[in-house]
Amino acid sequence: MKLKHQGIAVLAMLALAACGKKEPAPTTASAPPQPVNAAAPVPDVGKVDTVATKADGYGSTPAAATADAMKTALLQVNGATIDTSSVQVKYGLDVTDGVDAVSLRATEFAERVAQKSGGAITNFKVVDVAEPKAKGGQYKVTIEANIAHFSAPADKKIKVVVAAPKFDVGAFDIGGQRVPAAKVAADIQQQVATALTNTGRFSILDRESDADIDAELAMIKSGAAPRAETGKLGQAVTADLIWASHIDTLGYERHARQLRTSDRELVSYSGGWALSQKLVNVATRQVLTADALQGRAPDVAPTTMGAGIDAGQVLQDMETAIARDVVSAIVARTFPITVVSIDGNSVVLSQGGQSVTQGARYAVVSMGKELKDPQTGESLGRMETPCCVAVVDKVTPKLSYAHLEQVTSPLNGVAPASLQLREVVKPTAPAAAAEPAGETGVEPPARAPRRVVARAEKEPASIQESKEDGKW
Repeated sequence: MKLKHQGIAVLAMLALAACGKKEPAPTTASAPPQPVNAAAPVPDVGKVDTVATKADGYGSTPAAATADAMKTALLQVNGATIDTSSVQVKYGLDVTDGVDAVSLRATEFAERVAQKSGGAITNFKVVDVAEPKAKGGQYKVTIEANIAHFSAPADKKIKVVVAAPKFDVGAFDIGGQRVPAAKVAADIQQQVATALTNTGRFSILDRESDADIDAELAMIKSGAAPRAETGKLGQAVTADLIWASHIDTLGYERHARQLRTSDRELVSYSGGWALSQKLVNVATRQVLTADALQGRAPDVAPTTMGAGIDAGQVLQDMETAIARDVVSAIVARTFPITVVSIDGNSVVLSQGGQSVTQGARYAVVSMGKELKDPQTGESLGRMETPCCVAVVDKVTPKLSYAHLEQVTSPLNGVAPASLQLREVVKPTAPAAAAEPAGETGVEPPARAPRRVVARAEKEPASIQESKEDGKW
């Protein structure tokens, strides 16, 4: 009986403990991660904002001194972009005419200034009006105001003007067609400007659209645009560098020869281009880099089959090759293409556009310590150690993606920026398999290349005759 009572007491205690026990709070599901906004940023073209300023003005009357102070405030914020001879008309500073010192301080006058100036002057306030200290002296007026101001784009790139290449002839011969040299030069100028822009390293200044730009600025000056737009006046920037060049040679000639034993012609095409270029520092007129570049267009072998060419396509290909080689030479001297990210053997390169070519193979070096000339102290560059070969897989306007091959040194712990691209690596032809020796151990005689034999077999008799006549 005693044990029964004890058991009942234990059960009661357990029941009380269970009642006092709190249920665990239900777990709330974590909110799903918000998607990252990966939208492309709006291009930075600058903006018109306001700048608070304080200025003093002097005049024979309080009104004249206030007008002078307003003019000074405009010049303090926008500098010489304001034409002081016409400020009175453009900004409505004549609102001060006939206004006494008391009215200048009134709120109504401040509102009239903002309205008449079209927003170029806001939050206007006359802080102090000091009378002349002597007879015939001038009033001094101190004002505070917000002045419309244009903030230029935050662009730290090197500013370049791409000048049209010069030339010594009136036209270039492309497959028998005469193409005006001025047109060729303009096409090359445009392609070089586009290619340099696509590197993401240069800001190209337009000198070809001056008439259209002047028309837009004239609209602001005339008052047809909001007065706040006046902050855009006088914001043109000058170049840091000028790209200058000269087309030394450019052509693709048609060669024709009449066969002696036939009425047919033996026609072939060949040609190429040569261009010299330089980058000139505008401030010092120093030549920073200078190169002589050249290239060849694919030849068309002699034939009697009436072969023709697309002269327009040949010229376009040469112009594209010129722009590519020009930009490659400039970038190699100024902004070497650098590895910015490494993931195993996959890398991201610092440039895209026309700086690199998809599928191309580039030598990669690892940069070491800097070397200096012992006499002048001038930097000679850094030591370079061959590292590997980068094969470009994908090219975007600003970046490129590649993978590394033939790695000769470990990349663990190597800073990506220490790896730089150099020249294009041409693929090596596979070694020809050795002919097995005969039973006597003597190597068999070398065979003539099959493609040469086959070509000779397929050549028309007229070509064979030309060869026999010594006209080949």
